[in-house]
Amino acid sequence: MMPANFSVRRPVATMMCVLTLIVFGVSSIFDMEMESTPEMSMPVFMISTRYEGATPEEVDEMITDVIESALASVSDVESMTSRSSEGSSMTTLEFDYNVDMDEKYDEIEDALQMVRLPDDVDDPTIMEMAMDSTSIMNLSVQAVSSDDNIYSYIEDTVVPQLENIAGVASVEMQGGTREYIRVTLREEDLDQYGVTMSDVATAISSADFTVSAGEIGRGNTDISLQGGMSLDSYEDIPSIPISLASGDIIHISDVADVEMAEQDTSMVSKYNGMENISISISKNQSANTVSICNQVVERIEEINSQGLGLAITVTNNEGETIYENIMSVFSSLIQGLILAMVVLFLFLGEWRGAIIVGVSMPMSLFAATVLMSVTGMTLNIMSLGGLVIGIGMMVDNSIVVLDSCYQVQREIGDFREAAIRGTRLVGTSIIASTATTVVVFLPISLMSGMSGQLFKEVGFTIVYSLTASLVFALTLTPMLFSRLCPREKENTWVSRRVHWLEDKYALGIDWALNHQKSVLLIAVGLVVVAVLSYTTLDSELMPSSDEGTISVSVTTKTGLNDEATQEIMDQVETIVAGVEGLDSYTLQGGGGSVSARITLLDDRTSSTDQVVDSLRDQLGQLENCYAEVNQQSSMSFGSGAQLNLTGSNLAELEEAAETLREAFSSIDGVATVSTSLSDGSPRAEIEVDPVEAAAIGTTPSAVLSTVQSILSGQDAGSIQDGDQEYSITVTYPEDRFSDVSDLSGLMITTSGGGQIPLTDIAEIRFTNSPSQIQRSDGEYQASVSADLDSGVSSTEVSNQMMTIAQQTNLPESVELAVGDTMASTNQEFSSIYEALATAVFLVFVVMAFQFESIRLSLVVMFSVPFAFTGSFLALQLTGMSINMSSLIGLVMLMGTVVNNAIVLVDYTNILIREEGHPTRKALVEAGRRRLRPILMTTLTTVLGLLPNAMGWGGDVEMMQAMSVVMIGGLSLSTLVTLFLIPTVFLMTDRRGKPRAGSRIRGAGRRMGGLFRAFGRRLAAVGEEGEE
Repeated sequence: MMPANFSVRRPVATMMCVLTLIVFGVSSIFDMEMESTPEMSMPVFMISTRYEGATPEEVDEMITDVIESALASVSDVESMTSRSSEGSSMTTLEFDYNVDMDEKYDEIEDALQMVRLPDDVDDPTIMEMAMDSTSIMNLSVQAVSSDDNIYSYIEDTVVPQLENIAGVASVEMQGGTREYIRVTLREEDLDQYGVTMSDVATAISSADFTVSAGEIGRGNTDISLQGGMSLDSYEDIPSIPISLASGDIIHISDVADVEMAEQDTSMVSKYNGMENISISISKNQSANTVSICNQVVERIEEINSQGLGLAITVTNNEGETIYENIMSVFSSLIQGLILAMVVLFLFLGEWRGAIIVGVSMPMSLFAATVLMSVTGMTLNIMSLGGLVIGIGMMVDNSIVVLDSCYQVQREIGDFREAAIRGTRLVGTSIIASTATTVVVFLPISLMSGMSGQLFKEVGFTIVYSLTASLVFALTLTPMLFSRLCPREKENTWVSRRVHWLEDKYALGIDWALNHQKSVLLIAVGLVVVAVLSYTTLDSELMPSSDEGTISVSVTTKTGLNDEATQEIMDQVETIVAGVEGLDSYTLQGGGGSVSARITLLDDRTSSTDQVVDSLRDQLGQLENCYAEVNQQSSMSFGSGAQLNLTGSNLAELEEAAETLREAFSSIDGVATVSTSLSDGSPRAEIEVDPVEAAAIGTTPSAVLSTVQSILSGQDAGSIQDGDQEYSITVTYPEDRFSDVSDLSGLMITTSGGGQIPLTDIAEIRFTNSPSQIQRSDGEYQASVSADLDSGVSSTEVSNQMMTIAQQTNLPESVELAVGDTMASTNQEFSSIYEALATAVFLVFVVMAFQFESIRLSLVVMFSVPFAFTGSFLALQLTGMSINMSSLIGLVMLMGTVVNNAIVLVDYTNILIREEGHPTRKALVEAGRRRLRPILMTTLTTVLGLLPNAMGWGGDVEMMQAMSVVMIGGLSLSTLVTLFLIPTVFLMTDRRGKPRAGSRIRGAGRRMGGLFRAFGRRLAAVGEEGEE
């Protein structure tokens, strides 16, 4: 039984199915979790190794080089990069997206087990990169009273409460200072009593200890035996005794001062100008971001309400951002649905027909959400974006069915029979058009790389919704038609205009069939326009998104002291605090760098780009530092332009990078240029003479250990004071060894108990060392990066940078390569272009199946090139770029633009085959009859996409570019299809013509006939001559 037969004859059963679907659909919507994007995995492993105190050169030679050699045995590695910095080595392995990451983890682990590193090097740590490994929430914690030290309370109480929330992976603190007990030595008293720093530290650590002495019997039981000493308070420390060599006893207070102090911090954190403790929260990969963020907010409200003297503020909430973005997409979905319904009502002229067709949209949405839930998808920008893109197309099949039912009903009068026959008449056509739309998502689902993971759910949701719309068009639409009995109104204003258009269009087809060469020339011209438009468009990996957030990163000149670095930090904060339209800012500084995150007001007068340009100008005037300012976007994959250099000689590489940095600064549109190689950090190296060290009964390593303790302080254990545990550090006064010249007074204890100056057994040398060393596939690497002014094409600047570099006289050992972002862009674009070509081929295959004709399939394919023209022109008009989103929109467009051509060609065939119309008359009549459904389906699709393309309800730039491409491509392609397809159909039609295999064979037969006639004429002349 045909679906229409069942639904028309069993309306109650059909409605029960519909009701069941609504219930499950609503349930699925509430059950699905919210996320920003689909779950994405990166085929990247990072191997981190710590080597405390080692210089970048030592790390590179003793750690990185050894690890890279071991990892060379790992298979399927696409690239290997590394970074050696002070005390740290980081090696990154990148694989193809199709590899088994668990298998690669085992290979890496096996390779590292064979590595032999120095004894004081930590074991390498293997980490797998995850797209959602960044923090999902940032908090600012401040004390109500500035005199309170809240670090320990936050660490011991607040952080555990946050860590206990299900799904939280880590909670990290920055800023703030921990209290500790500082024992400050008095050098003159140490000399008087002959006591060393080590003696003081040993005395303190020995005064607070517990030792297990085993077990001993007590009656019938065994009990553990232990002993030791303990300090009740840090106030007990001054009275701790120290035994002198003479046998006398002194106390800590005789040689040192004991006080509670705050540890020096390498990181200062501020929120809106006030010092704070910043808390960063990360989640597990499979956890739900929105749910975790909501639980954190609830926990914070509880803590703030307890009156503990804390003020905890949320400075960044990714859960809130995700919710707002999803609501923006949902708003575009509702607006698109309403606009599509308006089109239906205007064209159909009465509410029954509009309801019959319009009900397909919500029902298709419910069906799609059920399938999304069953397949484990989440509600995210991409999955909902697929529904937004498909909302207008969900009524296409129902429109065609309803229009067919109308025509049959006018002929036979009976609504039930008209519903069945009308559906059967166009059933094949809508199945084919749906198949062409759906089949383009097969290559998208098979794409590798980031684009495949990101856009796969867009394809699935459209496939789910359009397949459901096909089912409803074949079942629900005819059933409702037979029950509601809509009557087409011919006298409405819209109907009269449509009939007028139909008449004019019929004349237009007739003109096109009479001027075939002109039509073809116009078509060729539009193809040329597509090519020219493409060459003028900028390209980027992902579209930029104005979220009103700016990141600032300032790197100070190497070697600056703390005072100079603090001055730069104060200057940066002054500039940031003065930003126009500022809502809030966070700032962290330390270790030679300052970073800030700026949030702008929603109702600001300046755009984010304008604020970025202003910040670059102001920060660029600061001395002894380099500043980078960029918009921050949730889907940002790098900005600006970059060029990579590789070579075997680090000095030549540094020289080449600096030469190119100066050359690139003159490129128009370039704001700042930097290199990954700094000037290097000044260092003072202590070279201990091993012979001299042995002469006083010590070793070079022991000497250096003593120097480290004297300069940094020596750990003396810890004590429990009340509820808090405090570490104890024995140190010299802060200003005792503040300059390198003070090292001449640093005394080393001999084995005999005497002391000699450090400079008697060691020499201090001054060197310059790079702050980091980078490698790529075994070669040294440097990158030259350019930040661009707003509106400047990154592709154009990248090409200029490559051209300048190729024309520059660089050392022969230096090789050039595009930057990482450009390389990723090229790789992803290549994958999408392959999917595009595959999609075109699959559409052709589906049409060949339907028409059983290569010729008719090729005729329909003539509508495809003009989708490119319309899309590229739309991108130009809106100022958008070629990016992953717009290219995916182009792939999806391949299955949509042929639908109108299919309707025309299929109906033309019906008129020729079943009603015996001549080809020309059939083309004109098919165009007249099918114009209204073509206009309706095109307008519902375009208007369904319009809210998203215009950014109504919120800016979601990723989906915006996709919508703009589809609107431009579908609009122009439809216009061209209406005239080009009938023209090409007639030009390639062979009905009524000599049955020749081709024009060449036909021309050959005509030429043969001419030769035969000429031969007969010659024979006749010869016979006349003989007579």
